Amino acid sequence: MTNDPRSPSAPSRLPKVTAVASALLALFVLTTACVAKSTAAPIPSIEKKDGQAHLMVDGAPYLILGGQVHNSDTSNPADLNKAMDVLASWQANTVEVPIYWEAIEPSKGQYDFSSVDMAIQAARKHGMRLVFLWFGTWKNGDSQYVPEWVKQDPKTYARVKGPSGEVTSIISPFSQATMDADTKTFAALMQHIKSVDQNDRTVLMMQVENEPGNINTDRDYSDAANKHFGEAVPTALLGYLDSHRQQLTAPMAQALSHAPKAGTWSQVFGEMAPEAFNAWAISNYVNTVAAAGKKEYALPMYVNVWLIEGVERPGRWPSGGGTVNVLDIWKADAPAIDMVSPDIYYPKFYDAAAQYNRPDNPLYVPEANFNPYFAAFAYTTFGAFNGIGFNPFGIDDVVTKGDVGAAIGMRFQDTYNVLRPLLPLIARSQYTGKLHPVLQGLGNGEDWKQSVRLTERLSANVDFTSPFDPVKGRAAGMIIELAPDDFVVVGTGFDVVFREMQGPLRDAETLSIEEGTFQGDQWVRGRRLNGDERHVSLPQDHSTILRVRIAK
Repeated sequence: MTNDPRSPSAPSRLPKVTAVASALLALFVLTTACVAKSTAAPIPSIEKKDGQAHLMVDGAPYLILGGQVHNSDTSNPADLNKAMDVLASWQANTVEVPIYWEAIEPSKGQYDFSSVDMAIQAARKHGMRLVFLWFGTWKNGDSQYVPEWVKQDPKTYARVKGPSGEVTSIISPFSQATMDADTKTFAALMQHIKSVDQNDRTVLMMQVENEPGNINTDRDYSDAANKHFGEAVPTALLGYLDSHRQQLTAPMAQALSHAPKAGTWSQVFGEMAPEAFNAWAISNYVNTVAAAGKKEYALPMYVNVWLIEGVERPGRWPSGGGTVNVLDIWKADAPAIDMVSPDIYYPKFYDAAAQYNRPDNPLYVPEANFNPYFAAFAYTTFGAFNGIGFNPFGIDDVVTKGDVGAAIGMRFQDTYNVLRPLLPLIARSQYTGKLHPVLQGLGNGEDWKQSVRLTERLSANVDFTSPFDPVKGRAAGMIIELAPDDFVVVGTGFDVVFREMQGPLRDAETLSIEEGTFQGDQWVRGRRLNGDERHVSLPQDHSTILRVRIAK
């Protein structure tokens, strides 16, 4: 007799069927998750090996050709999208966008990540990657972006005191409560970014704080700070500085040249003691914040620096930030920070870049002056210093500053339009000696001519075709060696003659000169220049890319 499955007396099969279905469903979910995880792009990272450093994105070296929007743009989607429109028209590949502690945590423990999500979506819409700037405890040596509940409770969230005991608006680096709160919120932020972006990898890096330090005082003079200042310099810091003597910056090496092996801050660092002490306190604070963020989502992280200008005292710049005076203290005490990065606004760009280009600190320029003079330094950053990124600040001036802003933007746009298709080639050629920047007005007579030794056999004599003009911009570009007899010449405002450096005194014979561009690894030829146009000449009014083959 067959049991009727509808009969109450029939044995039930539902539990077994349900168990099997549940097991199959669990297996499907697990398999799907594993496949998704295996196909997701690897997390961006800073890869340091054999004296080289690369920002790795999607498994390959990546150069940031970007720009930074103004501080308040993230509070208004319309403004942020207009700024990104500018960068998209330049063919930039990355945008730097600030996000604010006061907006993300308006009430203690209550998070609002809508501005973060808006910025990510805007970057994706414009086809760009994103670097977030965390405006937390510090912004330009002050504490403008801490939430109101922090500002209104100075008893809990202690402030820096000046040398006369005056209370400032700056959060003290010895405020444990503020550090804990900043750390907790930054960790929550990184957890959120991971949850919405780990598959797309739109966000490449994080700037932790903004130009941290103390403005208008050389250190914190609160009771807590004074206590630590009177104590011995930590042995771990002194050990690091001693073991890295060969790479110390010139100011740090000078300060330690006659210093005792141990002692108080004043005994060890002398006149530099207040700034060194503040750097130790602030770098430890920032490292705590960054380390907590990396634990949630280990994106590369850097801190930017307000540089020393002129003969001034600490406090005229944010004392304790990663200036050349105390860069080594930051490298010692902030291992979670991958780069200490200079914001370069004054004309001696080359000098500042050289100070921050070290084996333990790849060059990244998070802010450069939005001025025609500075557009050329994109070539310098990538070619002379093997840098990983270049960003002018305030690029939305193009749409907010009328004709002046538009004219400046055109100079950057012209430079970016030819650099963008060359970025993969430049990234592969860094550290090989095959990148040769051309820059008018660097000094030592380069206003009218520059000579470059390319190979044992060839040199390039560069003649600039118009006078140096720092207001309108200047001739600039790069010569890239593809092979000993094959070169890319990119830029504007100069002519190149290739010279034989062996055998008879003569110019090298050119086999071909082509206009064109690159699409990935492939050269796409435009015009082939011959006859009256058989010259390696880059026009003054716009940038161009030439490929030049030399007879062997």
